[in-house]
Amino acid sequence: MIDYCHIGDDNVIMFGSSRKLLAVACFAAILIGLVNLAWWVFYERTQQMLDRQLTRRLLATAKAAAAVLPADVIENLTLGDLDAFANVAGILEEIRAADSLAELFILNENYTYLATTSLEADSTYFLAELNGVYIDSLFFGFSQQAVATPSYKTGEIYLKSAFAPLYDADGYLLAVLGVEANVDYFDDLTALKRNLYYSSSLSILGGIVFGLLFFLYQRRVNQAEQRLFVNETHSYLGRMVAVVSHEIKNPLMIIRASAERLLKKHKSAESAFIVEESDRLNEIVTGYLDFAKAGGSILTGDLVEEINLSTIVSNIKKHFHEKYPDTEIKWIDDEVPEDLIFEGYRRSLRQVLLNLLINGAEACLAASKPIAIGISAADKGDRVAIQVIDHGPGMSKKEWKRVFTPFYTTKQSGSGLGLYLSKKIVVEMGGELIIESVPGQKTKVIISLPKAPKR
Repeated sequence: MIDYCHIGDDNVIMFGSSRKLLAVACFAAILIGLVNLAWWVFYERTQQMLDRQLTRRLLATAKAAAAVLPADVIENLTLGDLDAFANVAGILEEIRAADSLAELFILNENYTYLATTSLEADSTYFLAELNGVYIDSLFFGFSQQAVATPSYKTGEIYLKSAFAPLYDADGYLLAVLGVEANVDYFDDLTALKRNLYYSSSLSILGGIVFGLLFFLYQRRVNQAEQRLFVNETHSYLGRMVAVVSHEIKNPLMIIRASAERLLKKHKSAESAFIVEESDRLNEIVTGYLDFAKAGGSILTGDLVEEINLSTIVSNIKKHFHEKYPDTEIKWIDDEVPEDLIFEGYRRSLRQVLLNLLINGAEACLAASKPIAIGISAADKGDRVAIQVIDHGPGMSKKEWKRVFTPFYTTKQSGSGLGLYLSKKIVVEMGGELIIESVPGQKTKVIISLPKAPKR
């Protein structure tokens, strides 16, 4: 499967900016997470604090109530004395009303009510299965002091109970006093939990909105930085081209003049080739110099003329075999119709194709592979599609994002301007340059050009 990448200068995202966005996103997520964690820890601690306070209150009430009940009255109560029942019931009701409790009651070892403040109580304690272990701990001597149960839910209300032992005059355990309270603070905790859900949802939503706004803002900053980077690159390129062109032009003219003299004397094909290539190199340097100085068209100095693509490709292949005389070159996917003729910038197109093929050949050599490259073309109506392919190491997605960035290169001896300038040339021709690559296998560059570019 071929991965597809269509890269434009305005869409180049610097690796540092991506790391910055990731860092900010992580920081925002951690901050929101910590804030929400703090809220829920506060909720849990509040619940535990209120539960501890209620436990202390019920234990104190149970102990105080057990202390005010006379031992002889409790003994008579266990024997079924009605006067003792009325006396105990009155005391229990006073304590219940004074402390706003749900119920006070007295149980024997069979969990049977001996007295209770509830008017609708059954004869047997209805929560015996739930709280029996605490009651038994008093009857069987496992606990000598009052004990409290955890908060529990029955129906739609939360309850909490405490139990205290009741002794006769000889210190024999006769019954257990139970104190039961409605845990009304659970209503407040439920409201608090609901508010925490709202707050957590709002904080997450706010984080997402903030992240989106920051992303949009950062993208605009990245685009501004990219434009500034390109402008600075043009400035550096202008200075570099000015120096290089000055150093190249004079020796180049000497080489051309020498080649012309040799051509007149010996009429050799090599001399003609040197003259031709010297003129081409001089035009390229002049075009780059004009472009870099004025920020104008990189096609300066080139003219629209009739192009026979097959002739250009044949010329490039000849040049290639002279550039790599000791290396076998395997031409693959090689189909250029001889009748494919259109109008365009011949010199600039030749430069782009030659640069792409050289890049492919060097990629093959860098990966310790034989040079396997190719160039093909097809007539697409009002456009011409040209493909340059190499079976080198391919490119990763990280390289795709930066491959057209000025001065970016993976080669030790590369300038990082070849693909950048090639794309500039194709775009100014009114065309489009697309890369398809399979990492570890091959890279394909597709150029789409109009048959009649604007002059």
